[in-house]
Amino acid sequence: MARFPEAEARLFQKKVCMKCNATAGWKATKCRKCGYKGLRAKAKEQRGK
Repeated sequence: MARFPEAEARLFQKKVCMKCNATAGWKATKCRKCGYKGLRAKAKEQRGK
């Protein structure tokens, strides 16, 4: 099912900590839980399969 652009932005414009997997805001530079600076953008497509 196709989502509208506002919903896509709400779901996927987040960053994920590569150490503790916490989510952070799009403009974050470090993790809010552990302080780690290694953040990645949330994946827009499923991996595997």
